[in-house]
Order: sequence, then structure tokens, then C-alpha cells
Amino acid sequence: MRTLLLALLLVPAGAAAYDRGELTEFNDMYRSGDYQEALDGYRQVIAREPSNQWGYFNAGNALYRLNRPGPAVYNYARAFMLDPRDGEIRANLEFALRQTGQTLVPEGAPAALHYAYYFVAEAELKALALLLFWLACLAGAAAFLLDGNKLGLAAGRASAGAALLLLLTLAWLGARQSSPFSSAGVVTKAGGTLMLSGPGENFKTYASAPEGRIVKILDTGDEAYYEIGLPKEGIKGWALKTDVERL
Repeated sequence: MRTLLLALLLVPAGAAAYDRGELTEFNDMYRSGDYQEALDGYRQVIAREPSNQWGYFNAGNALYRLNRPGPAVYNYARAFMLDPRDGEIRANLEFALRQTGQTLVPEGAPAALHYAYYFVAEAELKALALLLFWLACLAGAAAFLLDGNKLGLAAGRASAGAALLLLLTLAWLGARQSSPFSSAGVVTKAGGTLMLSGPGENFKTYASAPEGRIVKILDTGDEAYYEIGLPKEGIKGWALKTDVERL
């Protein structure tokens, strides 16, 4: 627990992704307790570089200090989805989830297996699948053109190997669709959001989702409402889109 608390006190070094002056400025603001000003700076970085995990991570730190657990969980989760192997990102997400009654590693799941499941980011898996697809195609074409000699045989084996790895990668991608972060959002409204029986204020309220809760987004078709689900409780309902940030 002490390690997790210490991690929250630090702004990690993601300097390669920032202009050095900005990094120093925003981090100095954070260390001086000017959390809102630091947050505004980190959001500038996110707006420019939406794939920058450190922008989200640092924003999560500032939001946690501002006692805004929902947006903090959202930003930590975004950082985790971009860089699931980083220990500090994982530790702070786990800490923030525990503060909102959740866990990163499901109960009963081996920590090592969970780490392996998220070892590669989804974007990396998609890029790997695309690379393997073209490798299998090119090697297959080479095997066809060089049929009858050793190079053709080697190319055929390479094509088969790439195809097998492609199938495994696609299976991994498919398994990741059951991840809590897939087709999900975070309740970011202070105090939580109401869950209605339909998409409109005239429908009955029968449940609520607390701030910081990761929810499944089941339907995005309505202009103002998401249909969201709480898998653990087995319930679903409609919540204002302004109350839920999509991951």
C-alpha cells in the first residue's frame, strides 16, 4: 500500500513526449500544489497527443489530488490502455479503483495471468496482426513464385508460421473484447449517475452508478443518453452521456 501511495505523489518522467519547458512548468505546478493549473497543462498535452499515456497519467494524479475520483479513474484507465506494462500506471490505476470499491485484478484471478493478458496494448495487437497478415501474404506469394526449390519451401514455411501467429493474435484480440475496458466508460459525474429505465427524464429511476465506476456501454444511439450496464450487479439502465466518459 505504501508503494501505491508514494506513486501517487510523483509525476513520472515521460519527458520524451513533452517539450522540456512544458514538462518542467506543469510538474512544478503539481509539486507546488497548483493541481488545477497543472491539470490544465496536462490536458493541453492530451489534446495535442491523444496517444500520450503520460498526459493521461499526470492528469489522473492531479485529479486525484483535486478529490475528483471519477475523472482520475478515467485518466488512469486511458493511460493503462495505452501502456499496460508500465508499473506506475498499473499501480495508480489499481489504487484509484480500490478507492472506488473496484479492483484491477478480478478476485481469484492469478496476478501473473492478468499481467500477461494485458501485456500488449490493443493498438499494438492490431498493428502486429496487420504486420503478420502482410508477412503471410508476401511469404505465400514468394513460395508460389519459387515453387520447387529450397527458397520456395522456406517461404512456404514462413507463410504458414506467420498465418499461425496471425490466428493466435486475432484470438488474443478477440479475448480482449471481454475486458472490462472494452466498450466501456467511467462515471465521471461527482456523486455518480442515475440509471433510468429508458433514454429520457420521464423514465423511472431504478438504480444508480457511483462516481468512478467502470461501466459497460451497451447502446450509444440516443443523442443524450447511453445505455450502461453494471456486470457485477447484473443490471442496466440509461445514463446521461455527460455523466459517463467513454474509454
